Amino acid sequence: MYSIILKSINNNEEQEIELPVLPEKIEVRESSNNKNFNLQNIGEITIINKIKAPTLKISSIFPSHRGPYVTSIDFKEPSEYIKLIQKWRDGDKENNFQKYPFELVISGSAFPLRWVCTIENFTYSESAGSVGDIEYSIEFKKYRKYELKIATVDDLHGTLKNTREEQKSTPKSYTVKSGDTLYGICKKLLGDGNKYKEIASKNNIKNPNLIFPGQVLQL
Repeated sequence: MYSIILKSINNNEEQEIELPVLPEKIEVRESSNNKNFNLQNIGEITIINKIKAPTLKISSIFPSHRGPYVTSIDFKEPSEYIKLIQKWRDGDKENNFQKYPFELVISGSAFPLRWVCTIENFTYSESAGSVGDIEYSIEFKKYRKYELKIATVDDLHGTLKNTREEQKSTPKSYTVKSGDTLYGICKKLLGDGNKYKEIASKNNIKNPNLIFPGQVLQL
């Protein structure tokens, strides 16, 4: 059966609504993000970029009563649909207006669709001919998950270094100190204490439990 459902994917809440009246059409817009420049003696050139996030537009009504055109199982007052859509668009006051994307699921149509998306535009007005019915238009944008990475610029070489992935070089040797264990040395310097057998073999140590202060280990 043809249906359009909006579902929360926030772990702190489980809410969903099924649009009560199916739209006459669903408009999906995909556009390029290419940049055009004019160069002297060459003319216009095009820099090809990845496409913009696609958008989807739906226009329909939130009826004031259940008529034969209502296809959803659950039926709500128009104000309830509006409040929930506004909450997903603007964020929840109880959660410091933290915004979360949600899931748009279209099933039973010629092109079934499942998007994680955000609300870009939402307009509504009361129908002139039917008091209480709310006409609305809503535009969704497909959400692309991303993670910000902090980078620093090396002033000397002009290279970017990811501070999260910056690694310390492993020393080639280590001088044993009082209280050291081979397991502890391997864990601290090699990141894996279980390499103690490998280091013991490399340094001709028969008993890994017996190492002495001042002893130089090859790593």
